[in-house]
Amino acid sequence: MEIKFDSKKGIWADEPESFEKLRRNWFGKKVKGGIILLTPEEALYAINLHNARCLEGNKDIGFNDLAEHFVKKVPRLFVRYNAYRDWRDRGLVIRNMEKVKGKVKKSAKKYPAKPGRPRKLKMTAMWYPDSMFSVSEDEEEGKRLFGEMWMGQFGIYKQTRGKLLKLNFLETVYLSKYFGLKVIDSSGKKLTHKKILDYVTKKREWTKQLYEVYEEWRQNGFLVKTGFKFGAHFRIYFPGASPVGEYTHSRHVLHVFPKEQKMLISEWARAVRVAHGVKKTFLLAIPKLKAKDYVKYPADFMAYRRKKQAEGWVRETPDDGPRYLLSAVSEDEHIGGIELASMLHQAEKMRLELILSISDRETGITYYVLKRVELPGSKYDYYEIEWMKP
Repeated sequence: MEIKFDSKKGIWADEPESFEKLRRNWFGKKVKGGIILLTPEEALYAINLHNARCLEGNKDIGFNDLAEHFVKKVPRLFVRYNAYRDWRDRGLVIRNMEKVKGKVKKSAKKYPAKPGRPRKLKMTAMWYPDSMFSVSEDEEEGKRLFGEMWMGQFGIYKQTRGKLLKLNFLETVYLSKYFGLKVIDSSGKKLTHKKILDYVTKKREWTKQLYEVYEEWRQNGFLVKTGFKFGAHFRIYFPGASPVGEYTHSRHVLHVFPKEQKMLISEWARAVRVAHGVKKTFLLAIPKLKAKDYVKYPADFMAYRRKKQAEGWVRETPDDGPRYLLSAVSEDEHIGGIELASMLHQAEKMRLELILSISDRETGITYYVLKRVELPGSKYDYYEIEWMKP
């Protein structure tokens, strides 16, 4: 195969055999005059894995020589190339961004919400501010709250010993706000739910966002407990689950990703991996943003998969419409809530699903696909994140 490069004209193929091979495999863009224009990633792939000869005038140039001309304008060129290379190596089509509509319908997965009716509590709990817990000695009410609503921890975790109900700060605020739980400090002074939340907010980053998400799921009838063991903020149980009797295992964990926060990709992926390793669905909560909040974060490619026909599975092509918006990142990059929300927003506008293609330090690729979850009246956008193999 032979391709040509000129710093002003770009990269192209016009030799008939090379042209036809590229055209058949959906490389590049065909223009008048029997020419196919190639992107840097396509040309680098052809040089590296199709033994293409690249000519700059009469001079042969290699992978790094060609990349050198583009890396200033495309600083993340190698990460993009590696994502492109992996998808192509799987026999699938992947192309640069174009103004086309995808094939994914705008639909969200609905979870079975079952809002309950708050009841008035005749119970008092003492607040331990530096521990961010409250404790009630009302054994009867404490046992009922724990058994019926899985609120707090009655006795010792996974044991039958103990008579105290221990409530974390989220549960304390929620019960005070909606159930009339009386909370006092060590001097006997009554504390409002707002005062407790304000106190914790000063001590712990992102408290407001954590509580908003906690409250939304609780108000919809879900049971929300700590997700600490699984590298996330919460584990979620569907309505009807109970800690009494045979122990119920959660099937979902949820992590809150405030728009101002940035997270190392490797840390983010680790939490998803831990959840999947114990057969749990990983949910991500991102605040709903206004139009002015979205940024132009570079989505890299449109990706195609395979479809089933009478003769078996065949690869999709641009004639079918793309399936995914693919963003290429590396394990050592940071990604923020705003950036991720902006990519998801862009994908939904194009009727595509978002895939994160993560390059590790050995240039291996891991893929995660994000799918919207619907929670009625929510202030947040929720997404299931699943590991996928193209």
